[in-house]
Amino acid sequence: MKTGSFEFPIAPQFVDFQSRIKLSHLTDLILTASGYNADENGFGIRHLHRLGATWVISRYALEMDYFPKQYEKISIETWVQEVHTLNTIRNYRVYNEQVEVIGNATSVWVMINLETRRPMELKLLEGIHDFATLQPSGIDRPLKLDAVEDGLIDEFSIKYTDIDINQHVNTVHYLDWMVDSFTLEEHRANSIHRIDVNFMNEVVYADQVAVYKTEIEQNDFRFEVKANDKTAFRGRMVRKSAPYPPEGGILVQESNFLNL
Repeated sequence: MKTGSFEFPIAPQFVDFQSRIKLSHLTDLILTASGYNADENGFGIRHLHRLGATWVISRYALEMDYFPKQYEKISIETWVQEVHTLNTIRNYRVYNEQVEVIGNATSVWVMINLETRRPMELKLLEGIHDFATLQPSGIDRPLKLDAVEDGLIDEFSIKYTDIDINQHVNTVHYLDWMVDSFTLEEHRANSIHRIDVNFMNEVVYADQVAVYKTEIEQNDFRFEVKANDKTAFRGRMVRKSAPYPPEGGILVQESNFLNL
C-alpha cells in the first residue's frame, strides 16, 4: 500500500502533567507508523537488516494544532513523497477521533550500512521508487538550522536507556531534551506549535553531551546538542501562547511560516 493509516490509543503513561500526549511519544507513534508502512511495502527495518543496512532519520518537522489527551484515539496517515539517490521524503497527517486533521509532519530518511555507518544508494531496494506518490506534506519542509554558539543548559553522559536498536541515541530523546528545558509554568502558559530537527552526527553510548538553547525571537527557540565537542543535533521549537481548546474542540491557528 502506497499510503498507510494506523490508529493508536493514547495511554495514560504517555501523557504529561496536563494529560496531553508528550511530544516524544507522539513522534514515537509517527515513526512507528513509518515502520508499519515500510514493512507493508517491503522495505522495513527487518528487510534492510538482511542487507546489512538500516534506516536513520536526518531531518524532521512537525506542526500541531493541539495535542490530544489521554484515552483519545488518533490515526496517523503516512506515505513516501519522493525517493532520491541517497534519501527519501516521507510525510504524515495526524487525525483525531472525528477524522479532523490536527497535525502534519514531514521527514527525510537515509539508508546506512550497519558496519561503516555510511549512506547507501536506495537503488539497492528493488521497487522502492514505485512507492513515491509525489504527494506533498501539509507543512513546509524541515529547516536547515544554524549553529547555537552559547546558552549551555545541560551536560550529561549517554546511558543504556538512551540508545536504540541502531545503537545510537533514539530520536525521541533529543525531543525530550528540548522539552525538558522549559519549566512547568512555561508549559502551562505555552504549547508547542512547530518543531524542526536536523540530525548531523550519531550520539552513542558513553558520549559526553552538552545541550545549548537560545531564544532568537519571542517563543522561537533554537537548540544544539554536541557530543564530545562535535555537533550532533540542531533543533527549533516554536511555541504559542494561545490556550488549548475546550473539551472536544480544535484550536485553529493560521500558519505564518515562510516557505524557506
